[in-house]
Amino acid sequence: MENRAIAKEETKTTSTIHEITHTDSELYKVGMYTTAAFAAVVGVWGLICLSSSFLSEGGPIEMVKNLFQAITGM
Repeated sequence: MENRAIAKEETKTTSTIHEITHTDSELYKVGMYTTAAFAAVVGVWGLICLSSSFLSEGGPIEMVKNLFQAITGM
C-alpha cells in the first residue's frame, strides 16, 4: 500500500508542474492577442485617416501634388 501512495504523490506533483507551464503559455497567448488587437485598431484608424484625406483633398493625385508642394515649399 505504501508504494501506491508514493506513486499518486509523484503523479500529482508532475501534473502540477505541467499545469503551471500550461498557464504560462496561455498568458503569452493573451498578450499576443492583445497586442494584435491594438495593432489592428491602429491600422484601421490609419486607413480611416488616409481615406478622409483623399476625400478632402479631391483624390490621390491632388494629395500627392500637395505633398510635394509642402516638401519643396513651392
